[in-house]
Formats: sequence, C-alpha cells, structure tokens
Amino acid sequence: MSLNLKQQLKVVTQTIDELKGEDIVTLKVLDQSADIEAIVVATGRSVAHVRGIANNIKIEAKRLGMKVSGIEGTETGHWVLVDLAEVVVHIMTEKTREFYKLERLWSGSDNDE
Repeated sequence: MSLNLKQQLKVVTQTIDELKGEDIVTLKVLDQSADIEAIVVATGRSVAHVRGIANNIKIEAKRLGMKVSGIEGTETGHWVLVDLAEVVVHIMTEKTREFYKLERLWSGSDNDE
C-alpha cells in the first residue's frame, strides 16, 4: 500500500517535529514542477542535528514503503536533501536557510514567470 501525498507529508513533518526540527514549511509545487508535488523545508540546530533529522526521515520513509530516491549533502551537513520522489525534503542549518531563502524561490512571490 502506497501512501498518498497528505500521508507522506504527515510522516515527514512528524519525523522532523519529533526530532525538534524547527520552522517546518510545506510547499505544494505541482504547478511549478512536473517531477515533484511538495517540498518540505526545516531547520536543524547544528550540522549533526541536520544529518540526524535527514537520516531519520530516510529510515522512517523506507519503513513505511515510501520510495527514497536519494539523499545528498550529508558530507557537509549544512543542507541535506532527502528525495522521496513526490516529496523533496530540505533540512538546513539556520545560516544556510537564511542565505538560500528556498521558500521564497518556490513560493513564486518574487518570480515573474
């Protein structure tokens, strides 16, 4: 049995919340991307915290039969991306998140296209 988008997002956000990830934002991006339906962005307090959250998302997703297409960024740990096919999760340190402002990029508020 595969999880629908709402269930997948709940798994991801609950996992982040249980591990004390901060400022969890979910963006539905189906209109802007043919490949993914939603993006989840959250902040970890440190590099180790970011890596830990990402790893736990991967473990929990696999346990529930969700597809884990890849995980990137664990080497530096400032920004770890977990690709769950329909949902892409970005866990970042506060400084990295402030610098890249991913939510603004995907929200389309500053895009003219």
